[in-house]
Amino acid sequence: MDMSDEVLEAALRVAFERTIELKQNFLNITFFGGEPLLRMDAIKKGVKLAKSMVKNHRSELPKDFQLSFFVNTNGTLATEEIFDFLKKEKIQIFLSLDGPERKHNISRKKVNGKGSFGDIASNIPTFVEMNATVLSVITRKHVRGLFNSVKWILDQGFTNLVAAPDFDGQWTDVDMAALSLEYQKMALLWLKFRKQGKDVYLGAIQDKISYRLLNARQRENGCSIFKGAIGVAANGNVFPCSRFITSKKDAKYVLGNVLDKKNRIFTGAVAKDICHFLKYEKPECKGCSIRYRCSGHECGCTSYYTTGSIYGISPEVCAHERMLTSICDEVLAKRQSLGELF
Repeated sequence: MDMSDEVLEAALRVAFERTIELKQNFLNITFFGGEPLLRMDAIKKGVKLAKSMVKNHRSELPKDFQLSFFVNTNGTLATEEIFDFLKKEKIQIFLSLDGPERKHNISRKKVNGKGSFGDIASNIPTFVEMNATVLSVITRKHVRGLFNSVKWILDQGFTNLVAAPDFDGQWTDVDMAALSLEYQKMALLWLKFRKQGKDVYLGAIQDKISYRLLNARQRENGCSIFKGAIGVAANGNVFPCSRFITSKKDAKYVLGNVLDKKNRIFTGAVAKDICHFLKYEKPECKGCSIRYRCSGHECGCTSYYTTGSIYGISPEVCAHERMLTSICDEVLAKRQSLGELF
C-alpha cells in the first residue's frame, strides 16, 4: 500500500498540531516503509510541506524550534541524485546493514533470492560521509560472528550502530550463550573506544550502561511513546510508535486516523490504555533489580511484537535482558573512573 498525498499532508498536520499542543521545540519526521526510497516523490513532497507548515505556524512555535528529517533505508536504491537531495535537506540516514557481504546477505535478499549487499557496497563510503546510523538485526543465523560483523561495520568508518535481536520465539539456550560471548567482546570493544576517547555509539551496550549511571528508567528516557511520537501507516491509521505499524484491517493499538476530522486520536480508548501502560508495573517483574533498564518491562513495543500485548512478558526478552545487563554491569565495573567513559 502506498501513502496518498492526502494522508501525507494530514499526517504532517497532526504532527504539527501535537507538537504545538505539547509545546515542544522540535519535530522529527522519519520516512520509512517498506523501502521509502521507492517513493522519493512522497519524501520530497513531505519535506516541502513540512517546511511550509513551519512558516505557517511560526507564531505558535518556540523561537528555537528545530525541524529535522530522517529516512530508514536498505540503501539499495541510493543514487547520486538521491544523495544530493538528502544532503541538501540535511536528512539523516538510518541504514540497514548486518555486516560484510556474507553476513548481510543471510537475511537481506532480493526477490530473485540473491543477496543485496552488492547493491549498496559502492555507496558505503557515502553513507559513512553522511554519518548514517547503522541498524543491524541479530537473527539466530547471525549470532556467531556478530562481533566480527560489528567490528567490520565500524572499520568502514561508521560511528553509530544499533544491533538488536529478532525475537522469534525460537532462541535456544545455546543461541543465547553464543550471543552472550559476542556481547562480551562488543562491550570490551566499546570500553576500549571510551578509554581512547573515541566517540563511538554501540546502542545495545551503551544504553544499558547509561541507564545505570544516570539511575534512569528506559521508559522515561529511551522511549517517546505517547510523548509526542506517533507512527502513521499508509492508510492513515495512527499508532503510538512506528514498531506497531501495519496497514492490516485488524490492526491493534490504532489510536485513530489522520483523516478523521474529529481528531480523537489522543483521547480514545487506545490512548487511555497506552497512558495506563506508562504507569503500569508488570507483576511478573516485581522485585527484579533490572526491571527499569529492561525492554521486557519498560518497552511496550517490544512486548507487543513478542507477545501480542503491551502487557505481555516474553521469556526470550527476559533472558536476553538479564544477560545483556549483567555483561554491561561487568564492563562498567572495570572502569577506573567515570571520566574515562563519559
